[in-house]
Amino acid sequence: MIHAITSGQGFTPQTIDQIKDVATRVDAIIIREKQLSLTEIDNAIAALLQAGISAKQLIIHTYVELAYKYDLLGCHFAANQAVNVTQHPFICGQSTHTKAEALQSAERGMHYLYFSPVFPTTCKPSVPALGLQALAETCRTVKIPVLALGGITSSNAQQVMQVGAQGYAAISMFFN
Repeated sequence: MIHAITSGQGFTPQTIDQIKDVATRVDAIIIREKQLSLTEIDNAIAALLQAGISAKQLIIHTYVELAYKYDLLGCHFAANQAVNVTQHPFICGQSTHTKAEALQSAERGMHYLYFSPVFPTTCKPSVPALGLQALAETCRTVKIPVLALGGITSSNAQQVMQVGAQGYAAISMFFN
């Protein structure tokens, strides 16, 4: 599973074209635009759909109501969000930063989780990388797909797969 996470720079016509290009190379696009209002994100999803991107390739971060409104592939939740996955008819994923958080996400019924940051990342430069060993241990511990996140590049993506991750998610690799 390969996920591209939007860059947090909003949705210009150029960004939408870039997302269309990236969509041909990934399993899902995560719409994560914390600086935008719900209405702005709603409008952006409508524009992406109008541009020909399938709703079944989009996962919205946090705004579960938009997953329902547009019948999206799913919703991704922050680590601190307690969610009853059984209430939702779509894929649910969650960000995690420790093995304990990963176990909690699995117990909540999440369909997948992100484990981050695996490598040093420019998105969160003050957060220390957890490394491949912590990723491998988390992958062995939980029974749901673990996707590596944080500092993923074309040169290290294979390493995360070799230690047990079932995929990866990235921002800079796709949108910089």
